Amino acid sequence: MKINNRLIYKTLFTLIGIVILSIGGFMAYLMTPSGFQSRQAEGPKVLTELLEMAQESQPFNPDPYISSTYRPGDPLYEPVLAIQRERWDIAKKLLQPLVEQGNADAMYWLAHISGGSIYAGKEIARLFRKSAELGNPYAALRLDVSSEDCSLYLRGYCDPKWGKLGRKLLQERAEKGDKKAEYYLLQYDENSSEEVHKELERLVTENAKNHYYQPLIRMMIDYNSQSYLTYFQKSKELSNKKRKLISEIALLAVNNNFPPAMYNIFYNMSDVYEDNVLSKIINQCIKLTSRSITCAEYNIDKPNRTRHDILIGAAYSYMTDIINHGTNKYSKLTIFKSYMNRKGVEALNSDENSEVISMAKEMLEKMTPVIYIDEMNPRP
Repeated sequence: MKINNRLIYKTLFTLIGIVILSIGGFMAYLMTPSGFQSRQAEGPKVLTELLEMAQESQPFNPDPYISSTYRPGDPLYEPVLAIQRERWDIAKKLLQPLVEQGNADAMYWLAHISGGSIYAGKEIARLFRKSAELGNPYAALRLDVSSEDCSLYLRGYCDPKWGKLGRKLLQERAEKGDKKAEYYLLQYDENSSEEVHKELERLVTENAKNHYYQPLIRMMIDYNSQSYLTYFQKSKELSNKKRKLISEIALLAVNNNFPPAMYNIFYNMSDVYEDNVLSKIINQCIKLTSRSITCAEYNIDKPNRTRHDILIGAAYSYMTDIINHGTNKYSKLTIFKSYMNRKGVEALNSDENSEVISMAKEMLEKMTPVIYIDEMNPRP
């Protein structure tokens, strides 16, 4: 039998050509930005109403709880504050009576902190189910098969029906004017058009008007990290103009006492602000939250620091230790002192240590703790 080499080569080259064209087409598809990505690439300049709101805002809103998920007096304020402070022992005791009274939100939070064991899944699922059946969409979504929980300790307890119920409950809330629900409902829209991005912009703005700033901070982080953009749309560094706009919008949340916005500034944009602005933010941060060691360490890093600045940072760290009642293996004050040592700052003497303790107790008395975690952002 005579082999037709010419035909074999022709067929081989044809197949190679098809493969190359297929790969090329696929790469072209990946490199071509969607409408959503193109709108994202324009940067925060499109957020005109948010920019106006930010420019009109002043530091700091006289209502310390303006952005708090719960306010003092709300049955959930103390237990959720304890969760935010990672004092689950306190939170469980406070939540249990509310759960027994049929409080769906309390059931959600108790379920959230009932992990820690492979045998806990059954009870967690029971609480989430009950909360969902009572109308909590966020509890239902925790039982959806796409939930992170379902690949961990809730494996075997999840079902697509809970995801459908969660989205249905979000839709019902959205139809009644709940902008937060409407925002999270949009996250399930797989359409990547420019119109979806514009809708996202609208909902971020509407939620900011209601002093719910999680969507705003999420969007600022996405702009800063250039999330959603194609490889060829990304730049090594954001332009100064874009960074300035991001920082201006972030101040809207800062001026309205939202701690995560303050953390974000010190982690990602501290070089954009004047030192006097950063100092004011730090002082406000100390009044609102005991979570961020960054706020304390800034008192070491700030230009032209004084010894009093060091004492304030140490006192803030010790105040956090008072709140935690020594439940953490490594105290914040120990971490702060270690940072002092690394920065070549003279150690505190005995008189200064006594002053730090006194200052910390005074800080604690003046605190107006803000709760910034919520059902869709439950981790501090």
